[in-house]
Amino acid sequence: MKTWASKYDEEVSLFNYNGPELMAREFAKLNVPKDVKVIDIAAGTGALGKELKALGYTCIDALDGSEGMLEAARKKNIYRNLFQFLLGCDKKSPITYGTYDIAVSCGGIGIGHIPYSAFHDILTMVKQGGLVCWATINPKEEQEKETYNSVITELKDSGKWEAVQDPVRVEEFYKNELALFYVMKKL
Repeated sequence: MKTWASKYDEEVSLFNYNGPELMAREFAKLNVPKDVKVIDIAAGTGALGKELKALGYTCIDALDGSEGMLEAARKKNIYRNLFQFLLGCDKKSPITYGTYDIAVSCGGIGIGHIPYSAFHDILTMVKQGGLVCWATINPKEEQEKETYNSVITELKDSGKWEAVQDPVRVEEFYKNELALFYVMKKL
C-alpha cells in the first residue's frame, strides 16, 4: 500500500477521477462557516482535503486506514491531525465522541473500502446538529444496494440523522460514472 500511495494521485487521474473537485463544489453550496471542524474520512492522499482547503476551510483532520496514504497526505500540509484507523473493524476509534462539526468522505464508503455499517462510527465523531457528507457511486449489485439503503434508512428511522437535501447527482465522478452527494444532519 505504501508503494501505491506514492503513485495514487497519478494513477487515479488516468481514470478521470474528478470526485474530490466535484464533491467540494457541492459541499461549498452548503455555505457552512469556514472555521468548522472537519474530519475527512478515507482521506487517502488528501485530494478532498486539498479542495476544501482551497475553499478556505482551515480546521481539517484526516482519517485513513493506510499509513502510506496518510504519509502522502502529510507532505501536502493540508491537515491539522492525521489518524490511522480502519473504520468498520469493531475497534475503538481514536476520535473522541462529538469532536467534529462535519464528517466528509469522497468515494471511500462502499464495497472494497469502508463498509456501510461504519456510518454508525462516523456519526459518533460528529456533534449533535453536525453534518455527514459523502459522495459515492451508487451500489450496482442488489445485495449491496439493499445493505446501503438499509443502513441509511435504519439511521433515519431510529432518529439518529435526517437528510438535509435530496442526494445531488454528480456527473463524471470516476471513469465517467455519476455519483450521488449526500448530506445528513446528526440529530
